[in-house]
Amino acid sequence: MKKLGVNRDNQKKTNRGLILRLIATEQCTSRVDLARMTGLTKAAISQIVNELIDLDYLVETQKEQSADLGRKPVGLDISPNAPHYAGIQIFREGCRAVLCDMKARILKSEVIWRRWQEKEDLVASVYALLDHMLENEENVAGIGIASIGPVKVKEGIIAHPLYFNNIGDIEIRRMVQERYGLPAFFDHDNQSAVQAEHLFGNGRGYQDVLLVSVSTGVGCGILVDGKRVHSYTGYAPEIGHISIDYDGPQCICGNAGCLESYLNSVSLMRRFRGATGLDLSYRDFCGRYEDPRIDEIMRDIIRKFSCGLLSVLNVLNSQIVLLSMDCNYWPDCYVEMLEQEINRKKFGNQEMLVPVRKAYFREMTQAVGAASNVISQVFKGELL
Repeated sequence: MKKLGVNRDNQKKTNRGLILRLIATEQCTSRVDLARMTGLTKAAISQIVNELIDLDYLVETQKEQSADLGRKPVGLDISPNAPHYAGIQIFREGCRAVLCDMKARILKSEVIWRRWQEKEDLVASVYALLDHMLENEENVAGIGIASIGPVKVKEGIIAHPLYFNNIGDIEIRRMVQERYGLPAFFDHDNQSAVQAEHLFGNGRGYQDVLLVSVSTGVGCGILVDGKRVHSYTGYAPEIGHISIDYDGPQCICGNAGCLESYLNSVSLMRRFRGATGLDLSYRDFCGRYEDPRIDEIMRDIIRKFSCGLLSVLNVLNSQIVLLSMDCNYWPDCYVEMLEQEINRKKFGNQEMLVPVRKAYFREMTQAVGAASNVISQVFKGELL
């Protein structure tokens, strides 16, 4: 087993963060577990754990009595007095805020549904939600922000998203940090989401994770060897603008046959309504999947989706695919169909089955991802 810890004085901060991560993500529940997992000495583990208990990050718990005689083993857990973490998700139809503990359990949440008309309207809504999350909270370590892209991660700027009423160049990280006097951490919404799923959700146990979200646009979050993928310039990956047909329909980005042109929820709703003559919500159409007209459209969408996914999987060799946003409404039979399609056609490691699952946090995935932008800093030993 690869040892995670480092026995050096100058790695004290890193080891503190590592221990908090292993306990918060429930990979370890005792000092013995920590020593085994990290490779640190029992003495080093005890010293760090005791310091974290003194700082009120950890508490001792009592495990259930084992069959062996002797005293009950002492367990470890995150203290109820440990800091909380705020997250704000910005999307085309509104914004959502959460307040989470270190285990990414949601303590508060609120959403505003609104089509943004101008930058000031968006910023005012972000402030209103964060004001509510931070109200009566005395121990919040930081604020995470997750936004639709494209975004400039290094600068903390929402660039110029498509279908966003020409709103852009919002220095959202600086604005939030200055207003609240708290550290603020910013990333693409799906890059934030894939990290939350990796730490706390259906991506646990995997180091190479591909998360795909479907809504007005089609986006992705990519984890390779446990790390989020960003370009040198700070831009996040965009799976929606992979072309699956150079003779396909013109995309708003200027390319032809983009995956997003076929898969986005607006186009799919148009097809559903045209085929059935019904005026239903996306969720309600998905619930009528036994209607052969809807089933035919969904099967066509799955085939097209699998083409785009295979292009990415053959490059990344991801271990699991997670589906988010409007994919939450897809009946399980289509998720299984997608899994079968990509495993039947993928190149490379034929012995490894790539599972396809819905994101654990469902509609809250990107918002919890925003909070995880802060929590992940704690797991690096920062903010302690």
